[in-house]
Amino acid sequence: MANEYGIPSTVDTTVLSTSLADYQKRLVDNKYNENIVERIVNQAGNKKMIDGGLSIVETLIKEKQDDGGFYLGGDVLNTNQGDYTTLVEFKWQNAYEPIQITRDEERQNSGSEHKILSLVETKTKLANLAIRDRLEQAYSTPVGAANNLADLETIVNTGALGNLNGASSTFWQAYVAASGSFATQGLTDMTTSTYAVSSAANIDNPTLYLTNKIIFQKFEQTRLPLERISDGDLSANAGFKNLTFKGVPVTYGNYIASGLMFGLNMNYLYLAVDTMTDYITTPFITPSNQTVKTAFILWRGQLTTNNRRRHFKLTSIT
Repeated sequence: MANEYGIPSTVDTTVLSTSLADYQKRLVDNKYNENIVERIVNQAGNKKMIDGGLSIVETLIKEKQDDGGFYLGGDVLNTNQGDYTTLVEFKWQNAYEPIQITRDEERQNSGSEHKILSLVETKTKLANLAIRDRLEQAYSTPVGAANNLADLETIVNTGALGNLNGASSTFWQAYVAASGSFATQGLTDMTTSTYAVSSAANIDNPTLYLTNKIIFQKFEQTRLPLERISDGDLSANAGFKNLTFKGVPVTYGNYIASGLMFGLNMNYLYLAVDTMTDYITTPFITPSNQTVKTAFILWRGQLTTNNRRRHFKLTSIT
């Protein structure tokens, strides 16, 4: 029988299920947190499915066009036009998580009694949680093993990203500023940075502020204290569940580094995913020298931007 991950509950026609002594009727996650970066990109509708290819390429405007002008009567008009665009190339990154079942596990969880959860389903769920958590960390901060995967710290910066270097191509730079005590200057720095990356007062502003849990709590403490007694049940209520700054959501990620806050314009942040490698699960295979069956969850994609200057990063927040 198929489950929510699209994996059959049998392997080689042998029913594999967990024993009553080892598992509850449902597998309860006591370890993993939400994949925030992937969720906010998906909610913005910015997941781009791409059918393979060597790399991911975006076209950029690198400078203002200035070939025209004003004229009167029979003035000669310029007919030359410069080259004002360029390309940025992002390489694909692959990720995987194994699903392995030993012969012993097969036999320990076979039989007609005490079938609670499919062993395949259980192990597939664990692998799914693991690969998504691995990617969440790699989206948020530089991870050595993710050699090609762009993370928010690298995207929202002034150095190299893709095949372009912001140090020499200044149009390819995000706004980065050092902050300090959030209690004394945090809101001021958020305001200054917001204006620095905005096109106009109400155009191309940040659409999301993303930080870590500690700074999020500091931001919450700057809001007007709210303590009230409900007329209905006289229960005390304090604090907020939904926070905004200039009407824009403020939230936190589980792997955003200490001291950092991002102002992201989700109109220019994308998750490119290979159409044939979007958390797919391979068939189970058995090596010639082991009594195990192994499958893999595979992912191929990249976090990209096509307008780096519309994002900002505050550092050294305390």
